[in-house]
Amino acid sequence: MAWHKEKKIDITLKIFIFLVSPFFSFFYSFKYIKTKSSFVFFFLIALFFGMAFTVPKGDLLGSTYDGSYYREQFELFRSASYLNYLDGLKDFLTFNKGRKDYYFETVAFFVSRITNNYHWLFLAFAAVFAFFALKCLKFLTSENNFNSSRSSFILLYLFMMNQIFNINGVRFWTAAWIGVYCIFQIFRNGNTKYFLLAFCLPFVHGSYWFFIGVILIAFFLRKFEKVWVILFFASFLVSSIAVEVLIDASNHLPPFLQSLIQSYSSTESLAKFNDQGEGFSWIARLSNFAVRLYINLMMYFFIKNSEKIKANYRSKNLYTFLLVYMSIINFTMPIPSFGVRFVMLAYPIIAYIWLVNFKGKRYKQFLYALPLVFWFVIYGQIVLYLSVLHFDFYISNPFYLIYKYLLA
Repeated sequence: MAWHKEKKIDITLKIFIFLVSPFFSFFYSFKYIKTKSSFVFFFLIALFFGMAFTVPKGDLLGSTYDGSYYREQFELFRSASYLNYLDGLKDFLTFNKGRKDYYFETVAFFVSRITNNYHWLFLAFAAVFAFFALKCLKFLTSENNFNSSRSSFILLYLFMMNQIFNINGVRFWTAAWIGVYCIFQIFRNGNTKYFLLAFCLPFVHGSYWFFIGVILIAFFLRKFEKVWVILFFASFLVSSIAVEVLIDASNHLPPFLQSLIQSYSSTESLAKFNDQGEGFSWIARLSNFAVRLYINLMMYFFIKNSEKIKANYRSKNLYTFLLVYMSIINFTMPIPSFGVRFVMLAYPIIAYIWLVNFKGKRYKQFLYALPLVFWFVIYGQIVLYLSVLHFDFYISNPFYLIYKYLLA
């Protein structure tokens, strides 16, 4: 996965634009997205987003802004001692007191040793998030089929659906990019040592014990392709019973996993999700269904062309993993905070398989419809970005932003 060469004048121009406004340099870097310098600037821009990420203290804006909760908790860490931190780590390692993960506490504790400015915290979150996101993105942009075409950028959007804004809910979404990186290494590159990294994911977010289970099932049972094809179609049709099955199964799991499942599948959680959006909730539900249908149709096209996909060494094992993953994830879709989030780990895999097998050859008009299907998602993302950034982020130079958010 070698970088494309670029002229010194192009690098100089990128630096100049970045010094004028990191926000503008973000868009210019797309012009030469296959180059190392573009990825460097993407990483820097992610850092500046984390630095400028602004939320009120406490849960003042509701569940949309998990960052408010993280800010409040971080500011309490200033009074925590090393002994407090080590006791919490021990509780996590021994599954004691229902502690599900320890990533946020670890980052918050060590950043709080230096400062009580929460912008440093989200800067640290953005660094880890962007590092793994860009490691994954290089798999896509390094392919010969990736170019400056409309199809490539639509697939780029799908691949990067887990965007930098998601440091707002840092634990799950950071683990998501680490998990996707493990998938590419294990199932695309055949690097089984990355199972070790996958087993570290519950440290970041406790729900990734489920993800580890799915990876192991996919790795050892992927040869039963015909069975998984049947399960995929069945899962899409009968997923409404998944909640009851999962709750019943949770009774046989360790206590910390039982509490995790119950928190996602409780009556209160389901009601809260179904009532969100007030008078416009039907638009959100319609959009969610359209997106889910679209993604599953993409999966159907993969199944229909499976022989071609499996003939390509780059996509063969990724396809079999995806077939297993989607068959299982579809059953969890009725659990809003669970299935809807975990299915997004499939998006980069879907985008990659589509790029290396279909791009410019098949289903072009179907792919062009993606922005229309995802219009409500795109609108929501724009609104969220505008809500956590001040206007000066878009027009200011990096030195001003550093002073305002980190030093002042």
